[in-house]
Amino acid sequence: MEQSAAPQTPPQNPPDHQPKPEQPLPKPPGYGGDPTSQPRPTLQKPPAYRDHQFQPAPGPLRKAALPPSFRPRPKRRRRCCRVCCCTFCILFIVIFLFLVIAAAVFYLLYDPALPKFRLSSFRVPKLNVSNTNDGAYLDADTTARVEVRNRSGKMSWHFGQSKVEVSADDGNLSLGSSKVAGFVVEQQGLAQVKAATKVTKLALDDRLRRKLKGAVESKALTPTVEIRTKTSVGLQGWNSPSIAVTVVCGGVTMRRLENGDPPLCSITLLQWIKIR
Repeated sequence: MEQSAAPQTPPQNPPDHQPKPEQPLPKPPGYGGDPTSQPRPTLQKPPAYRDHQFQPAPGPLRKAALPPSFRPRPKRRRRCCRVCCCTFCILFIVIFLFLVIAAAVFYLLYDPALPKFRLSSFRVPKLNVSNTNDGAYLDADTTARVEVRNRSGKMSWHFGQSKVEVSADDGNLSLGSSKVAGFVVEQQGLAQVKAATKVTKLALDDRLRRKLKGAVESKALTPTVEIRTKTSVGLQGWNSPSIAVTVVCGGVTMRRLENGDPPLCSITLLQWIKIR
């Protein structure tokens, strides 16, 4: 009979032939010993990689694009503006010189001159100061005559309806007003304007009551006559437009008027041009 084969046992190494521990691999040249202290190799970045913390150096500044309304105008428009300004200045100078020359020729040919006003007389036919329980009241009539002389020999002066106001005591006492019809002063002519005024029951304070009666009796009253009218110039059948005129005569006493010393009269044209 065949004998069964006995199980084979693995061969045992002898004690002198124990497995040796694994030896470390040889280090490459330049290895320092500590793997953490060695520089890691840099990785290559892909072509589309962008570093968000990287700030490029600022480049040259560029001007922002302006909208069409803020863009500078072409030089052609500036030239047109300069031409227009120069043309306007030249026309203004030419017109101004033309007016100056025309005024000089007119003055030499016609010798214009404003009329001369003079307060020739002032009378108080009636003056009554009455005293009542309510105070003092004045009843008075006055008559003023103003001469108007035309000093021009080639033009006439036309005056419309005039309003004449009479006052005294530097305008603090009103002696009434009246209206005078229009009149014409021919070349080198003389006209008389007569204005009669009247006041009734005009209240007076104590100062005016004491001063008025004595001033009239001693002819120390200083009247003021104001004439408001409109005037125009007549020249060879042509009349100019009318302008407003205010004539004020006063500043002297009634005694000086009777002695032939007329007061100065001022003329105000257009309410702001005052001529003595």
